[in-house]
Order: sequence, then structure tokens, then C-alpha cells
Amino acid sequence: MEWQNFDLPMDNVRLRWIGLDVYTFYSGIERTMFAPDNYAMWVIDEGEGVAVVDGQRLPIVPSSSILVLPGTILEWEHQPGHIVHAHKLEFDADWEGEPEEHPLAMIGNRVVAIQPLANLMELLDQIAELRTTDMGMSRFRRGILLQEAIFQFAVKACVNQPANTKEAVLRTITHMEENYQHNWKVGELAAIACVGTRQYSHIFRQVTGTSPMDYLHRVRVDHAKRLLRSSSRDIHSIATQVGFKDEFYFSRRFKQQEGVSPSVYVKKHEPRVIGLLFTSHLLALGMTPIGAPDYHLFRNEYVRPYLPEMKPFVWAPYDLEAIREMEPDLILGYEHMTTGEYEQFSTIAEVVRIPWQSQDVYQQLDSVSAVVNKRKRSREWMEQHQLKVAQTKERLCSTIGLQDTYAALVIDDTGFRVAGDRNMGHVLYRSLQLRPHPLVQQFINDYNGHNAFSEKLPFEELHHYDADRLFIMVNGQNPYAEAAFRKLCRSEVWRNLNVVRNKNVHKVSYDKWWMYTPLAVDGQLDEMIKLVENV
Repeated sequence: MEWQNFDLPMDNVRLRWIGLDVYTFYSGIERTMFAPDNYAMWVIDEGEGVAVVDGQRLPIVPSSSILVLPGTILEWEHQPGHIVHAHKLEFDADWEGEPEEHPLAMIGNRVVAIQPLANLMELLDQIAELRTTDMGMSRFRRGILLQEAIFQFAVKACVNQPANTKEAVLRTITHMEENYQHNWKVGELAAIACVGTRQYSHIFRQVTGTSPMDYLHRVRVDHAKRLLRSSSRDIHSIATQVGFKDEFYFSRRFKQQEGVSPSVYVKKHEPRVIGLLFTSHLLALGMTPIGAPDYHLFRNEYVRPYLPEMKPFVWAPYDLEAIREMEPDLILGYEHMTTGEYEQFSTIAEVVRIPWQSQDVYQQLDSVSAVVNKRKRSREWMEQHQLKVAQTKERLCSTIGLQDTYAALVIDDTGFRVAGDRNMGHVLYRSLQLRPHPLVQQFINDYNGHNAFSEKLPFEELHHYDADRLFIMVNGQNPYAEAAFRKLCRSEVWRNLNVVRNKNVHKVSYDKWWMYTPLAVDGQLDEMIKLVENV
């Protein structure tokens, strides 16, 4: 066992539970600061950002954990478009020796990847159930669970070093792409990868064919291109926004990469469009909207690369003044828009209604392309997409049974919903033409233009949908759904399903599967291969 390969004098540490809290950090909050007097183990189960621990910036992703030592100043930086969900387990750890020799000091104040995360999350769920107990045996049990949670962290902390330096460098590339405005230094990136500067630069060039700084400049220019197409801002402000110190160096780099100066490139400027429900459709056509509903941006994995170029506005209820301040030339409405909504939006810009409920995603794309004069781009996108569909079907033929039955379900806190052949069911039943479970097929046949998902059903009825393969999406808008799913997985109702016994259950990401858009159905083809082939 891995914990037998090292030792910490934890037997001389007396742990005492203090509290367990759950935090959700929303985008738009610049920083949230904590300065605990006790030990606090933070566990991230959703979202990405940066933890600043006594001034040191540490990237965090789902499954990241940090044991914050007493007296440490911890600040959370939130990445645009990410909602960070975190658990804080607070405790005391008495030690009779010198403070600097405390065992937890050896593993504290750094990011530790806890993988798989499920075991630790189950412990935290059990501790949460005993949070307010006043019974002696329950408190005793809570203390045991606390020790087990800290034990799991300590084990991972002692062995969690990058086994593959190439993978570590690849992770810094992702971090660089997501934080391209930052004034990165090679030494800073090398430190994140836990390798020396020379080794980092050598591996980076092997992976990308270029140096870290040249790669960063290329990423910045790509973002600048989108801003030039979708914004009326001057070149100086765009150069500053993407991370260049001055517009002259930016222009030189831009021309090296694109062959023309930014001022020439900007002549291809597109109309200022807001798509409302059709943000992704515009992006698929090569147009970047100037703004989009907040939920389109922050809970949609396929739109996140375009976040810096689009301003979010509150959707429920929609912020009319924020939309007005963006000064759009065109607003794409929807068929079920009320007369009052249409009139309000029409005071800002021209509004063209696009069918939503009566058209599938491909028909919607065609309708949008007709309005913005992008029919050729729409046909090109569809040709590439259909080729990708065919390639995906061919690749999956050798892995899954095309004659098997399939079901796609959404998990809520008190039950589940069945997906039809829109939203998360489109790729399964329309694109790949997989066979729906008979009850799913019946639901698809009953589509009335509104019911993309069924009414909520109790978990006890899951056995009626025991298909050969099951795709599960936990409702990311329900804060209690994930805990309900973990509890369901421990139940007899779940374990008695044949699809569970045959290990043919695939849990899909909410941020990648809930939207019904061109970018989503195209990206879900890649996700299907990863899910089925366990890539």
C-alpha cells in the first residue's frame, strides 16, 4: 500500500473537529480572503481558479485540496466563467513538539491532487451528517471520520509529485491559455510544473515546437483577433487587454503571425450582434457576439474560450439596461418571445425572431445563418460536423453495441428526469442514431415542442429505464443534486440495475452536455469517444 512507503509522526498529533462548511464562489467576485486561526483542509469538487497562499499563486482544479496552516492568509481568485464549489474542513491538531516540526507543516500550504476524489467526498458527506450532533458516540464517530479524511490527504500529499514531467508541462500550457493576460515568466511556469527552467523550456519546445513566450504571444494574438472582429475598442486597449505592454510590440507580433497589421485586419469587422439563446450558433458561424446571457457563458464549456470577448448580462430576469449599454446592431430573438419582450428589445436594436422549440439545432443554425448572411459558413460547418458524426460512429462500432438500448437521465436532488432527443439526447439518438430504451422512445414520440425532458420521477422508478447503456448528468443548477447522486450510488436501487452491474454507466459533465447548441453537439461527439473508450 502506498502509505507504507513513507512515514509522518501523526500518532503524536491529537485532532479535534471544529466545523465543516461548503462555499460557492461565483464569477465576478474579485477575491475572497480567509485567515484561519485553526487548520483548514479545503477540497475543490467543481470549478477552477487560483488559490493565493501567503502571496503564492497556486492553480486549482476539481480534486485539488489544500491544507491551510494556522495564521496563513488564503485568498481565492475566481476565473471568469467558473463557479468554484469548495468544502472547508476545520480542525485543531495539538502537537507537543516544536511548531516548525509539526507533521502537518510538512504537507501544508500547497496544492495536493486527491484522485479519485469520491472516497474523500463520501467521508465529508458522513461528517456533514454528524455536524450538529450532541451524542457522545456520534461525536466519537465524527472524530474517526476526521482522522480518516486527514489520513487520505496526508497519503496523497506525500506521494503526489508529477510522475510525468511532460504531463506537468502540458498542465501549465492549459493554465497559460486560461490566464493569457498574466505577465508570465518562464521561471514561474517551471515552478508550477515542478521542474527546472532549462528542463521546462526544453520539454515545452518538444511538445509545442516553440518557446513558452512565443506560444504565449500566439495565444494573445488569437484572442486579439476575436476582439478586433467583435469590438469597437481601439488597438491600444485591445493590446493591453490581451497582455501586451504597448500597441507597437502588439502590432509587430500580430503582423508576424497574421501577415497583416491589426488596422488592416479590423476592416473585416462584423456587425455587433447579441444572440440571446443563439450565442453558440453565432460562434459556430465565425461571429463573436458582443454580449451573451450569463448562464450561456459561465456554465457552458464550449463557449468558455470566447469569454474575454463577450460581456455577460443577467438573464433571469434579463438586464435590459446592460444590453442597451453594449449598443448592438442586431438582436436575435426567439419564437416564444412575448410581445412585451419583443417591444422592449426593439427599443435597443433590430430584433429578428429565430425558431427555437420548433426546430432542431441544425435547423436553428441554418435560420441564424440566413439572418447574418453566413449561409456558406453554415454549410461548411454542417459538412465538417456530419463527417465527424460518421467518423465517430465508425470508431464506436467496435466498442459499443449499436443494437443496444440507451437512456440519458438528469439527476436532481429528489429524483430524475428522462432526456428526449434534444439537448443531451441529440448526439445519442439523432447524430449517432443509437436505439433509445422503449420508454425513452415513447417519450420522444410525445414531444410537444416544450418537453425536452420528462417530469421528475422518483429514484425508485429507475429500474424501468434499465437500458444496456446509461448516460447520467447531475443537474448543475441544483446544489443538492451531486450529494443525492452519491447517496443514490450507495443504494440498492442503483446497485440492482443491470446496467450498473455491467459497468455501462457513463457520467457526463453538466457544463458539456446541458446546452443544446451547435458547439455542444459537436463537442459531445469527442466526449462520447472519451466516455465509451475511457480515454
